Amino acid sequence: MKMKTVFKITFITSLFTLLGLAVWIEFGVLGKNVYFGSENISFEIPKGSGIVEITGILNDKGFRVTVNEMRLASKILGKDSKLRYGRFNYDPVLTKDLRSLIDFLTRGGHLTVNITIPEGSRIIDIAGILMKEMQIDSVLFVETAKDSALAAYYNIPAKTLEGYLYPETYNFNHNAGAENIIDRMIKTGRHRIEDYRKMIESSGFTEHEIITLASIIQGEVMVIDEIYHISAVYNNRLKRGMRLEADPTVQYLFDTPKRLLYKDIAIDSPYNTYLYRGLPPGPVNNPSVKAVKAALQPADVPYIFMVARGDGRHYFNIDYEGHLRDKAKFDIIRRQINR
Repeated sequence: MKMKTVFKITFITSLFTLLGLAVWIEFGVLGKNVYFGSENISFEIPKGSGIVEITGILNDKGFRVTVNEMRLASKILGKDSKLRYGRFNYDPVLTKDLRSLIDFLTRGGHLTVNITIPEGSRIIDIAGILMKEMQIDSVLFVETAKDSALAAYYNIPAKTLEGYLYPETYNFNHNAGAENIIDRMIKTGRHRIEDYRKMIESSGFTEHEIITLASIIQGEVMVIDEIYHISAVYNNRLKRGMRLEADPTVQYLFDTPKRLLYKDIAIDSPYNTYLYRGLPPGPVNNPSVKAVKAALQPADVPYIFMVARGDGRHYFNIDYEGHLRDKAKFDIIRRQINR
């Protein structure tokens, strides 16, 4: 056989082999259907996950793809180093083949992060959490949340959004800005208290006053089963025209919690309920719906005094003499701790 003929045969064989390989890659790998369901599914890929871990997570969620297929496809597409971590919401109507899945995992999905805002957090606390977890500019967040124009936009009768940024666990888009986050939190809060709308309207208080009262209750409660008794103390004081003398309203004057001194409760501020009667101008933190419910439904008890016991609970009293005796007990505990 002539050399020329051999060369032709070798060339044609190689060409068909390459074409066959290309067809297999295109249809057998990249074009392979890897999901046969019809429901939207969510899954989370932890930071630092490799191909093996990612493939395992996908298969646990109903995908049918091997580690080698994931590795080969992502390599061919030049995206093996671009697979992202985070929480993804997968819509099978849009993407079902492996090529689309790889694309989804690198740029088509929603990279999100779970953020927990504890009950009773203040604007300044929330800003710190968002800075740590999402690299949100904390100064910008505080400035935005204290923008009176934004408060007016949401029909909030105050100069800031304090009290209206609802505390719970959120799943935010990783690229969400301060205003997007604030909008979500305000709307969540309004949705949560919707069931209590009629109670608020018949309470004799405005919504803003109820949220303000709820924030004071939230600031005091450490053991949840006391929440209605704490509410009773403040509701009874309001009915009697007594000063609330609530520590959370004085704590609000400081950026971080501290042990209050006599000089602190003497600070002249409308938020200082040791000096001024009635409710302060606005909420002193962002309360939960449990605190709102407690503000509306105080326990049917005559207590007008309370003092900490040192274990998260309180002593409750109906007279000042009993209150002083209980306060003396706590002072002894505090001195022992200090020693």
